[in-house]
Amino acid sequence: MPDNLEYIESYFQQALNAGEKQAFEERCETDEAFAKEVAFYIITRETLREELLAKKQQEWKKLKAEEESAPVFSISKKSTLSKWIMYAAAACVLLVASMFLFEMQSSPQRLASQYINNIDLSQTMDASHDSLQLGIAAYKNKDYAKALGYFEGVAKQDTANSDAKKYTGLTYIQLNNYDKAIEQFDALANMKGLYYNPGDFLKAVALLKRNKSGDEATAKTLLQKVVSENESEKETAEEWLKKF
Repeated sequence: MPDNLEYIESYFQQALNAGEKQAFEERCETDEAFAKEVAFYIITRETLREELLAKKQQEWKKLKAEEESAPVFSISKKSTLSKWIMYAAAACVLLVASMFLFEMQSSPQRLASQYINNIDLSQTMDASHDSLQLGIAAYKNKDYAKALGYFEGVAKQDTANSDAKKYTGLTYIQLNNYDKAIEQFDALANMKGLYYNPGDFLKAVALLKRNKSGDEATAKTLLQKVVSENESEKETAEEWLKKF
C-alpha cells in the first residue's frame, strides 16, 4: 500500500490525465492485488471521513447551542470571531466530504468499463465445430488476439452475421483499439431488421472508453437516441444518462 498510496490518492484527487486515469481503471480490472489496495484505501478514507464528519457535526451543534443560550452582551468580538472561524472550518469539512462522495459516484467512463468487464459471451454450440464459438472460448480465456482472428474471419465470410460484428467490436475494446471498435459498432447499428441491435449503445461504450475530446458528448447523444428510439439496451442507457 505505501508504494501505491500516492498514485491512488492522485487518482481520487483528479490529478491524473485522461490516459493515466484509464490506465489506473484498467489496472483495477486486471490486477487483483492492486484492486484490493484501492478498495482498502476507499474503505479507510470513508471511515476517516465519517468519523471526522461526525466529530465536526457534534462541535457545530455544541457551538450553536452555546451561541443561542449565551446573553448577547456577554459575547466579546474576539470570541464571536473565533466561533465563526470554527463554523467556517466545520463547513469546509462538510464541503470536502460532499466533494469526496461526488468523486466516488460512478462516472460514465467507469460505467463503460464495468459494462465491458461484466459481459459474458454465451457459447451455444460445440466450440470445436464453430469458429464463432472458438472465438468466444478465446475471449473468455482473455486471449483477445486469438479471439479477434476468429471473429474477423467469421465477419468476412458472413457479412450478415451481427454477432461477429458485435464480438469483433468488443474484442477491439479489450485490446484498447477503440477506433476499430467504433467502426464495428457503426456497421452493426446500420444493419436493418435485427430483433436485437445494440450497435448505438455499444458505440457509446467505445466512445466513453476512448474518452477523447468530444467523445463523452457524442456518447451522451447516442444514449439519448437509444432511449428516444426505444433501441436495445434502453433501460441501461436511461440509467447511464443520470450520471452525465
